[in-house]
Amino acid sequence: MPLTYENLDPTTRRLALDELDRDEEHDRVHVPDRIRPEARAQYLNRLRDALRYYDDRWLEEHVDELLVETETRRTKSGGQATARLPSGAARMLAEGDFNRYYMRGLARRSIDEGRAVVEIYRARLSLEPRASSEGSEGMRVPAQQLLDELRGDVLSPDPDRRLGKHNSGLSVRLV
Repeated sequence: MPLTYENLDPTTRRLALDELDRDEEHDRVHVPDRIRPEARAQYLNRLRDALRYYDDRWLEEHVDELLVETETRRTKSGGQATARLPSGAARMLAEGDFNRYYMRGLARRSIDEGRAVVEIYRARLSLEPRASSEGSEGMRVPAQQLLDELRGDVLSPDPDRRLGKHNSGLSVRLV
């Protein structure tokens, strides 16, 4: 089931695409390791199409064939093992990347429209949401701070970051 994007309209889409263009111009686009190296350009084209016309569900349906079959993971003992991708890998990847650019576009829109904040909401139904996610719902965050945070390093493990984490089910809306 795709996330529910409350402000996904032509204005937000245009700004989300501007953010993707910005990343490409500055060579900062993060293509997940789960995408085959030779499929990188295809993935970016599909992400662009999803942002322009569709949603994360469409991206999920069109990214599966671009995924690697296996990945290396750390074992509990500190070693490494090769494992098949989890069954929800395409969904998590598509949802995370689409939502990140959607939130960046919405933060820019909020700033452009003279709004100071955006509000965090649960965009995916969850029967057992994480406590950290529940605590974030309804919070208002400065749009510029969110934009700066989401423009940062996607891979940096920032424990204070509430948004932009894979599989959180959270997004933002205009207030």
